[in-house]
Order: sequence, then C-alpha cells, then structure tokens
Amino acid sequence: MSLTRDIAGRALEVDALPPRARHAARLSLLDGLATMGAAVTLEPAARPFAQMARGPGASTLLAGGTAPPGLAALANGALSHALDFEDTFDAAGLHPNAVAIPALLALAELEGTAPERLLVALALACDVSCRIGLSLGADPAARGWYHPPMIAAAGAALGAAHLLRLSPDQATSAISLALTQFSLTDALKRSPASDLRAVRDGFAARAAVEAALLARAGVTGTGDPLAEPGGLVHLLAGAPPDPAAFDGLGSTFHGEEVTLKLWPCCRGTHPAIALGLSLAAEGRAPEQLESAAFTLNPPDDMLFHPLADRQRPQSAIGAKFSIPYAFAHAWLHGAPDLRAFQPEARQHPETLRLAAKITLQDCAAGLRTSALLRFGDGGQEVRPLPAPPRLPAGTTRQEQIAGKLADCLRHAPEAMAPLLCALKAERLPADLSPLLAPLRAA
Repeated sequence: MSLTRDIAGRALEVDALPPRARHAARLSLLDGLATMGAAVTLEPAARPFAQMARGPGASTLLAGGTAPPGLAALANGALSHALDFEDTFDAAGLHPNAVAIPALLALAELEGTAPERLLVALALACDVSCRIGLSLGADPAARGWYHPPMIAAAGAALGAAHLLRLSPDQATSAISLALTQFSLTDALKRSPASDLRAVRDGFAARAAVEAALLARAGVTGTGDPLAEPGGLVHLLAGAPPDPAAFDGLGSTFHGEEVTLKLWPCCRGTHPAIALGLSLAAEGRAPEQLESAAFTLNPPDDMLFHPLADRQRPQSAIGAKFSIPYAFAHAWLHGAPDLRAFQPEARQHPETLRLAAKITLQDCAAGLRTSALLRFGDGGQEVRPLPAPPRLPAGTTRQEQIAGKLADCLRHAPEAMAPLLCALKAERLPADLSPLLAPLRAA
C-alpha cells in the first residue's frame, strides 16, 4: 500500500473531533475568514480574481456575488494570505489553513455540508499539511521551491476528499491531481514587484477543489503522490518523507498547535517587532540609533532582500515581509495593526529614516538570533530577539484575539458580519446558507 493511500484511509475514517481539535478548527476558521474579509478592501491585487470569478455558481465570493466552486476557491484563496494575518504552523513554516479554508468553504456550499462536518474536514486538511511539512528532510528552498502552498494544496485536497466522502483511492487521486496543477518557485520571496506573494494561495485552493471533484468523477492520478520518486516530498526535499511524521494521524491534530497572529505581517518579523516594542517600553530614543544589524536563521534573510525595498517598501505585502520596516514602526508607533501597512503609514518620514539604518549582519542555521545596536553616543549592545506572543489555536481563548477580529471587521464588507458573528458561538448553526446570503446578494 502506498503511504499516501494509507494516510488517506486513516483520515477518511475520522467522523468527529476531540474537543481541543474542534476548538482549534473553529477558531482558525473564524480567524481565517475575518482576515480574508479585511483583505477584500485592503489588498488591490486580489480584486481581479473576484472580478474574473463572479458569475452564476454554487459558491459565495467574500467580495460579493457567486461563482463555480473552483473559481470561488481561487478568488477567496487570493484573499487568505494577502494581509499575512492568517495562522501559521511554526514548526514547519506553513500556512495550512490559508488554502484549506477557501477550498473547503466552496465545496461545503456546493454540497450543503453542515458546519460541524466542515470543521472535521478542515482539521484533517490542516493536520495532514502540517505532517507533510514535518516529514521533509531538507529545506525545499535549497532546491528552488516555495513549498508552503504546495504542501497546503495536498492537505486541502485530502480535506476536500473527506468532505465529498470519497474513497481512499479517490482521495489519493485527488492529492495527485491537485499537485499536477500547482507549484511555486522560491523566486517569489525576492520579487517585490510581483503580486504572487499576496495571492498565491488562491491557485492552490482552486487546484484542491477541482482535483477532488475530478477524482469523484472517476479521474485517476498516480499511486503515491506524496512519497513516490518524483512525488511531492522527493521533489521538495530530494528524499522520501519520514513516515514517523504521520504517527497518530486521526487521533492527534497539529491544528491545535497553529499559531494565531496578533500582528498582520510575516511571522519572521515578529521577534523584531517584539524587540522594537521592548526598546520603546524602556524609553530608548529611536533617533539616537546609528545602526542595527540583525543576525537571523534561514529563511528570514528574505526579510532583508532586496534591501532597498525592505527599507522603503513599495507595497503593503512588501512591508509585511520587511524587518527594517516592521522593527522601525514598532519602536516608533507601537504594535502594528492593519493600518500600519497602508500607504500613509509606509510613507511616514521618521519610520523610513529609522528603517534605513536597519541591515542584515548574518543569517545561518543555528545562529543565536539578535540585533547589534549602535548608538550616536558611541555605545553599543547586542540584544537577543525576544519571543513574540504565541497563541496556539487549541488553547487560545476567543477573547485573546478580540482586538484582531475587531480590526478585521472594521475593514471587511458589512455583509460578512452575520457569518463572523455566528462563528464566534461555540455551538455552530446547522446551515451556513443564511449567513452567506448577504454576501451572495452583494
């Protein structure tokens, strides 16, 4: 039996979630949809996706209107990472729910799936994506790949197979068919003029939806798309997956460990933000800084390259992937919210003057992350980068992200309010259709 089919067989047997896994899935769904809603108004690069997708169809667009499920997953998925505010699986550097939520929401509408069953499919999609990430024996970037959405496409395809009640063989084909449709190269990290960084997950979500529907219709794929030579893990890491990463599948769920973000920018910038906030709390004057040189671990060197754009970001998504900007903003203005990455904030003269003093000193695996601060009076010190707030979805209380949800809701379409309010309740409604109706009519 192939590893992929074994994984599919175990996942498809899951009918209900343990309480903590269910709590994590509901909170990630609420958090993800709130983030996507804010992106409707804040990320221009996502708008052409909704415009292209809008038309007769069974699935709802968060930007208003309807579309066929594959196009809805594409358009809504283009929103999921656009603000870089969605949850992360820090242990493998993934955003599994950024692909799974738009894909499974589109199919749930098509099938009339109850929200509780949607949560099960979401928990499985997230868990399998996390496990694939943990199974890698090498960094895919070294082979030229940008892997987070590629892995999440495989997990979302399995979640879609669960939602559609496919067989293990059909689920294996769904994963294979998804992987044939979607890939990303590592070049996007260093291409500030590209919109791919913002909208990338839409392509993965569409691939997962259409793959599952094709598998249900009888289209077959390869026999072991995760583990076979030339399969996903071999492609990404040059070696087969570590099978131990899949121990406990179906009984334990890594979705409990995904981290909910309090700051709407790349997780790699968060220690620098925490340092900026610490310096402000100590009363250190940013105008006295001569320079700050950061020492990091891979792949966070991307948060300094290209340096000219990172010190003076030309777009919101560029600023969200910039340690110079995020550190400077935090020291001068406090913890960033969604407004911190809009044009007026990005053009603030004091922020840009401070960001111009921030550079990368070194980046290698195993180094102690720190910042060498030099001041105008000749003093200098090495400051370890502090750990940022960590909110695991399985144990975080909803009130801990209340400020984030309110910030997102201020920017989201008014028609999203009924859906987000319903997801705040521990007991979910039996049917999503009435909650999505205002968006469909928008």
